[in-house]
Amino acid sequence: MEPNPKNFCGGNFHDWLEVNLINKCNGKCSWCIERRGYHPQYVASWQEMADAVIKTDRENIILLGGEPTLYKNMKELVFNLIQANRKVWITTNGGLITREYIQTNLKGITGINISIHHYDLGKNKEITGIDLKKETLFEAIEELKKNGVRIRFNCNCIERYIDNEKEILKYIEFAKSFNVLNVRFAELKYDNGSFVDLAKILNYKYGLNDNPYILGCNNEAVVNGVKIDFRQMCGLQTDKRPKPENPTMKYPKAVLYYDGKIYNGWQQIKEEAVMSQKQIEQLLTDVLKGKVSREKATKMLLSNMKYETKVTTNHCDY
Repeated sequence: MEPNPKNFCGGNFHDWLEVNLINKCNGKCSWCIERRGYHPQYVASWQEMADAVIKTDRENIILLGGEPTLYKNMKELVFNLIQANRKVWITTNGGLITREYIQTNLKGITGINISIHHYDLGKNKEITGIDLKKETLFEAIEELKKNGVRIRFNCNCIERYIDNEKEILKYIEFAKSFNVLNVRFAELKYDNGSFVDLAKILNYKYGLNDNPYILGCNNEAVVNGVKIDFRQMCGLQTDKRPKPENPTMKYPKAVLYYDGKIYNGWQQIKEEAVMSQKQIEQLLTDVLKGKVSREKATKMLLSNMKYETKVTTNHCDY
Protein backbone atom coordinates (compact mmCIF):
# COMPACT_ATOMS: atom_id res chain seq x y z
CA MET A 1 0.00 0.00 0.00
CA GLU A 2 1.48 3.31 -1.15
CA PRO A 3 1.53 6.26 1.31
CA ASN A 4 0.46 9.78 0.44
CA PRO A 5 3.41 11.59 -1.22
CA LYS A 6 3.06 14.40 1.33
CA ASN A 7 3.99 11.96 4.10
CA PHE A 8 7.49 11.46 5.43
CA CYS A 9 7.37 7.82 4.36
CA GLY A 10 6.07 8.92 0.95
CA GLY A 11 9.17 10.94 0.12
CA ASN A 12 8.49 14.35 1.68
CA PHE A 13 11.58 15.82 3.37
CA HIS A 14 13.87 13.20 1.83
CA ASP A 15 16.68 15.79 1.72
CA TRP A 16 16.72 15.95 5.53
CA LEU A 17 19.03 14.07 7.90
CA GLU A 18 17.82 13.59 11.46
CA VAL A 19 20.56 13.35 14.07
CA ASN A 20 20.09 11.61 17.41
CA LEU A 21 22.79 13.71 19.04
CA ILE A 22 22.48 12.60 22.66
CA ASN A 23 20.29 10.28 24.73
CA LYS A 24 20.22 12.49 27.82
CA CYS A 25 17.30 14.82 28.53
CA ASN A 26 16.35 17.28 31.26
CA GLY A 27 12.63 16.71 30.62
CA LYS A 28 10.12 14.04 31.58
CA CYS A 29 7.68 13.87 28.64
CA SER A 30 5.66 10.67 28.97
CA TRP A 31 5.31 10.08 25.22
CA CYS A 32 9.01 10.44 24.35
CA ILE A 33 9.93 7.73 21.84
CA GLU A 34 13.49 7.74 23.16
CA ARG A 35 12.24 6.18 26.40
CA ARG A 36 12.20 2.93 24.49
CA GLY A 37 14.69 3.94 21.88
CA TYR A 38 17.90 2.21 20.89
CA HIS A 39 20.89 3.64 22.77
CA PRO A 40 24.27 2.63 21.32
CA GLN A 41 27.10 2.09 23.79
CA TYR A 42 29.72 3.84 21.68
CA VAL A 43 29.66 7.64 21.69
CA ALA A 44 31.33 9.24 18.68
CA SER A 45 33.32 12.46 18.93
CA TRP A 46 31.87 15.63 17.46
CA GLN A 47 34.43 15.37 14.64
CA GLU A 48 33.15 11.87 13.79
CA MET A 49 29.58 13.15 13.86
CA ALA A 50 30.42 16.07 11.58
CA ASP A 51 32.24 13.78 9.15
CA ALA A 52 29.30 11.35 9.08
CA VAL A 53 26.88 14.19 8.28
CA ILE A 54 29.09 15.70 5.60
CA LYS A 55 29.45 12.33 3.85
CA THR A 56 25.70 12.30 3.20
CA ASP A 57 24.04 14.28 0.43
CA ARG A 58 21.48 15.77 2.81
CA GLU A 59 21.22 19.54 2.81
CA ASN A 60 19.09 20.02 5.93
CA ILE A 61 20.47 18.65 9.19
CA ILE A 62 18.18 18.60 12.21
CA LEU A 63 19.77 18.04 15.61
CA LEU A 64 17.61 16.04 18.00
CA GLY A 65 17.95 14.01 21.18
CA GLY A 66 17.32 13.47 24.03
CA GLU A 67 17.79 17.18 24.53
CA PRO A 68 20.37 18.39 22.02
CA THR A 69 21.33 21.52 23.97
CA LEU A 70 22.93 19.19 26.56
CA TYR A 71 25.50 18.21 23.91
CA LYS A 72 28.86 19.58 25.07
CA ASN A 73 30.34 20.24 21.63
CA MET A 74 27.37 21.96 20.03
CA LYS A 75 29.43 25.02 19.07
CA GLU A 76 32.07 22.98 17.23
CA LEU A 77 29.55 20.72 15.51
CA VAL A 78 27.34 23.57 14.31
CA PHE A 79 30.31 25.61 13.05
CA ASN A 80 31.73 22.71 11.03
CA LEU A 81 28.38 21.79 9.49
CA ILE A 82 27.74 25.37 8.41
CA GLN A 83 31.27 25.56 6.96
CA ALA A 84 30.30 22.50 4.90
CA ASN A 85 27.30 24.43 3.50
CA ARG A 86 24.71 22.50 5.48
CA LYS A 87 21.54 24.11 6.82
CA VAL A 88 21.38 23.33 10.53
CA TRP A 89 18.16 23.04 12.48
CA ILE A 90 17.57 22.07 16.10
CA THR A 91 14.55 20.84 18.08
CA THR A 92 14.72 21.66 21.78
CA ASN A 93 12.50 21.84 24.85
CA GLY A 94 13.87 25.36 25.39
CA GLY A 95 15.08 24.77 28.93
CA LEU A 96 18.67 25.82 28.19
CA ILE A 97 17.95 28.30 25.41
CA THR A 98 19.15 31.74 26.50
CA ARG A 99 20.53 34.72 24.63
CA GLU A 100 24.02 33.75 25.77
CA TYR A 101 23.63 30.11 24.70
CA ILE A 102 22.52 31.20 21.25
CA GLN A 103 25.39 33.67 20.86
CA THR A 104 27.94 31.04 21.92
CA ASN A 105 26.64 27.83 20.35
CA LEU A 106 24.09 28.44 17.60
CA LYS A 107 25.63 31.05 15.32
CA GLY A 108 24.52 30.56 11.75
CA ILE A 109 21.79 27.98 12.26
CA THR A 110 18.86 28.07 9.86
CA GLY A 111 15.99 27.20 12.16
CA ILE A 112 14.88 26.12 15.59
CA ASN A 113 11.81 24.25 16.85
CA ILE A 114 10.98 24.96 20.48
CA SER A 115 8.72 22.31 21.99
CA ILE A 116 6.21 24.02 24.30
CA HIS A 117 3.10 21.98 24.93
CA HIS A 118 0.87 24.53 26.62
CA TYR A 119 0.38 28.29 26.47
CA ASP A 120 0.37 28.31 30.28
CA LEU A 121 4.07 27.80 31.08
CA GLY A 122 3.13 26.34 34.47
CA LYS A 123 1.13 23.61 32.73
CA ASN A 124 3.97 23.11 30.26
CA LYS A 125 6.17 22.40 33.28
CA GLU A 126 3.63 19.82 34.49
CA ILE A 127 3.91 18.07 31.13
CA THR A 128 7.62 18.37 30.42
CA GLY A 129 9.32 19.11 33.73
CA ILE A 130 10.91 22.17 32.09
CA ASP A 131 10.56 25.49 33.93
CA LEU A 132 10.51 28.05 31.12
CA LYS A 133 10.71 31.70 32.11
CA LYS A 134 8.76 34.03 29.85
CA GLU A 135 11.33 36.85 29.94
CA THR A 136 14.26 34.51 29.19
CA LEU A 137 12.34 32.86 26.37
CA PHE A 138 11.38 36.22 24.87
CA GLU A 139 15.01 37.43 24.96
CA ALA A 140 16.19 34.22 23.33
CA ILE A 141 13.61 34.51 20.56
CA GLU A 142 14.59 38.13 19.93
CA GLU A 143 18.24 37.03 19.61
CA LEU A 144 17.26 34.28 17.16
CA LYS A 145 15.20 36.70 15.09
CA LYS A 146 18.06 39.18 15.03
CA ASN A 147 20.17 36.47 13.42
CA GLY A 148 17.51 35.53 10.85
CA VAL A 149 16.75 32.14 12.41
CA ARG A 150 13.40 30.57 11.52
CA ILE A 151 11.43 29.82 14.68
CA ARG A 152 8.59 27.40 15.21
CA PHE A 153 6.78 26.35 18.37
CA ASN A 154 5.97 22.64 18.51
CA CYS A 155 2.91 21.64 20.49
CA ASN A 156 1.74 18.08 21.09
CA CYS A 157 -2.01 17.99 21.60
CA ILE A 158 -2.70 16.18 24.88
CA GLU A 159 -5.97 15.29 26.54
CA ARG A 160 -6.87 17.74 29.35
CA TYR A 161 -4.34 20.26 28.04
CA ILE A 162 -4.56 21.27 24.36
CA ASP A 163 -7.53 19.14 23.36
CA ASN A 164 -10.07 21.34 21.58
CA GLU A 165 -10.27 24.15 19.05
CA LYS A 166 -10.59 26.85 21.69
CA GLU A 167 -7.33 25.75 23.32
CA ILE A 168 -5.59 25.63 19.96
CA LEU A 169 -6.63 29.21 19.24
CA LYS A 170 -5.33 30.29 22.67
CA TYR A 171 -2.01 28.63 21.89
CA ILE A 172 -1.80 30.50 18.57
CA GLU A 173 -2.24 33.81 20.43
CA PHE A 174 0.46 32.69 22.87
CA ALA A 175 2.87 32.14 19.95
CA LYS A 176 2.01 35.55 18.51
CA SER A 177 2.84 37.17 21.86
CA PHE A 178 6.43 36.03 21.26
CA ASN A 179 6.31 37.15 17.62
CA VAL A 180 6.48 33.50 16.56
CA LEU A 181 4.38 33.01 13.43
CA ASN A 182 4.86 29.30 12.84
CA VAL A 183 3.36 26.54 15.02
CA ARG A 184 3.16 22.78 14.63
CA PHE A 185 0.29 20.95 16.32
CA ALA A 186 0.90 17.22 16.48
CA GLU A 187 -0.98 14.18 17.67
CA LEU A 188 0.73 11.91 20.17
CA LYS A 189 2.63 8.90 18.97
CA TYR A 190 2.08 5.64 20.93
CA ASP A 191 0.78 7.33 24.12
CA ASN A 192 -2.85 6.67 23.25
CA GLY A 193 -4.13 7.23 26.77
CA SER A 194 -3.82 10.97 26.18
CA PHE A 195 -4.39 10.91 22.43
CA VAL A 196 -6.26 13.85 20.87
CA ASP A 197 -7.71 13.35 17.39
CA LEU A 198 -7.00 16.58 15.47
CA ALA A 199 -9.48 15.75 12.70
CA LYS A 200 -12.33 15.38 15.17
CA ILE A 201 -11.64 18.39 17.37
CA LEU A 202 -11.21 20.64 14.31
CA ASN A 203 -14.18 19.17 12.44
CA TYR A 204 -12.04 17.86 9.56
CA LYS A 205 -10.87 21.30 8.46
CA TYR A 206 -7.45 21.99 6.91
CA GLY A 207 -7.28 18.58 5.20
CA LEU A 208 -7.36 16.67 8.49
CA ASN A 209 -8.67 13.17 8.01
CA ASP A 210 -9.24 9.67 9.45
CA ASN A 211 -6.62 7.88 7.32
CA PRO A 212 -3.41 9.94 7.25
CA TYR A 213 -1.36 7.18 5.63
CA ILE A 214 -3.48 7.43 2.47
CA LEU A 215 -4.87 10.96 2.68
CA GLY A 216 -1.84 12.75 4.14
CA CYS A 217 -0.38 13.16 7.62
CA ASN A 218 1.03 16.66 7.09
CA ASN A 219 -1.30 19.56 6.39
CA GLU A 220 -0.66 23.29 6.39
CA ALA A 221 -2.95 26.24 7.04
CA VAL A 222 -2.87 29.87 8.10
CA VAL A 223 -4.92 30.55 11.21
CA ASN A 224 -5.20 34.07 12.64
CA GLY A 225 -2.08 35.15 10.77
CA VAL A 226 0.05 32.21 11.92
CA LYS A 227 1.32 29.44 9.67
CA ILE A 228 0.17 26.14 11.16
CA ASP A 229 1.55 22.67 10.43
CA PHE A 230 -0.78 19.87 11.49
CA ARG A 231 0.87 16.49 12.05
CA GLN A 232 -1.43 13.47 12.32
CA MET A 233 -0.48 9.91 13.27
CA CYS A 234 -1.41 7.01 11.00
CA GLY A 235 -2.19 3.44 11.96
CA LEU A 236 1.53 2.63 12.12
CA GLN A 237 1.80 4.90 15.16
CA THR A 238 -1.54 4.70 16.92
CA ASP A 239 -4.30 2.12 17.30
CA LYS A 240 -6.84 4.93 16.89
CA ARG A 241 -6.45 4.72 13.12
CA PRO A 242 -6.59 1.85 10.60
CA LYS A 243 -3.28 0.07 10.17
CA PRO A 244 -2.11 0.08 6.53
CA GLU A 245 -1.84 -3.30 4.83
CA ASN A 246 1.67 -4.01 3.51
CA PRO A 247 2.83 -0.39 3.94
CA THR A 248 5.50 0.88 1.55
CA MET A 249 8.36 3.11 2.69
CA LYS A 250 9.13 4.87 -0.59
CA TYR A 251 12.17 6.72 0.71
CA PRO A 252 13.94 5.10 3.70
CA LYS A 253 14.54 7.66 6.42
CA ALA A 254 18.19 8.18 7.35
CA VAL A 255 18.91 8.80 11.04
CA LEU A 256 22.43 9.45 12.32
CA TYR A 257 22.86 8.14 15.86
CA TYR A 258 25.39 9.44 18.36
CA ASP A 259 27.62 6.43 17.64
CA GLY A 260 28.37 8.03 14.28
CA LYS A 261 26.41 5.45 12.27
CA ILE A 262 23.53 6.02 9.86
CA TYR A 263 20.47 3.85 10.56
CA ASN A 264 17.39 3.16 8.48
CA GLY A 265 14.84 5.07 10.54
CA TRP A 266 14.52 5.54 14.28
CA GLN A 267 15.34 2.37 16.17
CA GLN A 268 13.19 1.11 19.02
CA ILE A 269 13.79 -1.70 21.48
CA LYS A 270 11.19 -4.45 21.48
CA GLU A 271 10.39 -3.87 25.12
CA GLU A 272 8.11 -6.85 25.47
CA ALA A 273 11.08 -9.12 24.84
CA VAL A 274 13.40 -7.47 27.36
CA MET A 275 13.57 -8.69 30.95
CA SER A 276 13.00 -5.99 33.55
CA GLN A 277 15.42 -5.44 36.44
CA LYS A 278 12.86 -7.02 38.76
CA GLN A 279 12.65 -10.11 36.55
CA ILE A 280 16.43 -10.43 36.46
CA GLU A 281 16.65 -10.11 40.25
CA GLN A 282 13.97 -12.78 40.65
CA LEU A 283 15.85 -15.08 38.26
CA LEU A 284 19.06 -14.69 40.28
CA THR A 285 17.15 -15.37 43.50
CA ASP A 286 15.71 -18.55 41.96
CA VAL A 287 19.24 -19.65 41.02
CA LEU A 288 20.43 -19.17 44.61
CA LYS A 289 17.46 -21.14 45.91
CA GLY A 290 18.08 -23.94 43.41
CA LYS A 291 14.79 -23.39 41.58
CA VAL A 292 16.56 -22.59 38.30
CA SER A 293 19.86 -24.07 37.11
CA ARG A 294 22.82 -21.83 36.34
CA GLU A 295 22.86 -23.14 32.78
CA LYS A 296 19.22 -22.19 32.19
CA ALA A 297 19.67 -18.77 33.81
CA THR A 298 22.74 -18.11 31.67
CA LYS A 299 20.81 -18.93 28.49
CA MET A 300 17.95 -16.65 29.57
CA LEU A 301 20.29 -13.75 30.32
CA LEU A 302 22.21 -14.18 27.06
CA SER A 303 18.92 -14.23 25.18
CA ASN A 304 17.87 -11.07 27.01
CA MET A 305 21.07 -9.32 25.95
CA LYS A 306 20.30 -10.14 22.32
CA TYR A 307 16.80 -8.73 22.63
CA GLU A 308 18.09 -5.52 24.18
CA THR A 309 19.79 -4.68 20.88
CA LYS A 310 17.06 -6.10 18.68
CA VAL A 311 15.16 -3.14 17.36
CA THR A 312 12.26 -2.20 15.18
CA THR A 313 12.36 0.69 12.76
CA ASN A 314 10.19 3.79 12.87
CA HIS A 315 10.43 5.66 9.58
CA CYS A 316 8.40 8.66 10.65
CA ASP A 317 9.69 11.94 11.96
CA TYR A 318 10.78 12.62 15.50
